[in-house]
Parts: sequence; C-alpha cells; structure tokens
Amino acid sequence: MRDPIFESIIPNYRKNVLEIVLVESRKKRKYFLPFSVFDGPKISSKNRFRSIRIDSELNRQAAEFVLDDGSKGDFHVDYVLYHCDPSYDWSPVNQLKKVLKGELEASRLSIRVIADALKTSPSQVMRLLQQNKASKQLTQLFQIAGLAGYTVEFKLKKRKAA
Repeated sequence: MRDPIFESIIPNYRKNVLEIVLVESRKKRKYFLPFSVFDGPKISSKNRFRSIRIDSELNRQAAEFVLDDGSKGDFHVDYVLYHCDPSYDWSPVNQLKKVLKGELEASRLSIRVIADALKTSPSQVMRLLQQNKASKQLTQLFQIAGLAGYTVEFKLKKRKAA
C-alpha cells in the first residue's frame, strides 16, 4: 500500500501547474499537477495562490489553499497520484486495464485470439494488461477495449487565450 506525504507544493504560473514533491519511504518524486484539474476555483496568474498549507493534522497527506479572490480549496495526495502517476492503482488507465482483464477472463477469449486481432504477439497483449505499468501503446489498449465491447472517450478542454 502506498502512503506518500507532501514535502513541498510550489505554484508555477508560467506552466500553469503546481510543482509537488511527494516522499514515500525516503524516495522523493516530483509531480506537475495542472491548475485545470481543479473544478471550482479558476487558478491563473491573475488569480494566484495567496497561501498553500500542508495539513500536518492529516499526516501531511492533505493540502489546503486560498486564492487571491478569497476562494478556498483542498486536495489529497491521492488526487495528485490519480492525475499524475500512471502506475497509481486508481489511475484511469489502470481502471481500464482492470475492467478489460475481467471482461476477457469472463468471455474466455484466448490471448492468442486477441493478439491475432491486434496483429501482435500474445506476450505483448499480456504486457499491455499488466496493472501499475505505464503503457505507451494506448491505441492497442483501446483496441482491446473495443474487442471487449467498450468505447473509450476523452474530454478535451480548450484553454482560453491569456
């Protein structure tokens, strides 16, 4: 089980991200959380962070912030991992892999049949469905979803000009 804590949170207004350092068993990892993942407050160079506080009462696993316009918000370590770490158990890619693996096992399709449909090797199909591994072959993963009867949709948000 993962149990990282916040070490630092620094806003970068040029990149429109929060630069976050998480520590987990003496290992530090840096993540870039886009401002756009926060639904409520509109964070930008015109509406900056007035304060960001790591909550020590919650074992440094949560952070609270206040913006210049007075709006408040908070987020947890899991929120950062969900959006920034593809190896996180509950990331969207890993959720898709879990569903697909269950569907393929239930349908009793052999890996060889799926590999033939994708024009690849059975070992490649097994690698694609491994959980907690960052996969660069998303198109093949989406093809497997199609074979299982799913469609994968992305929602793109257009940024407004500054």
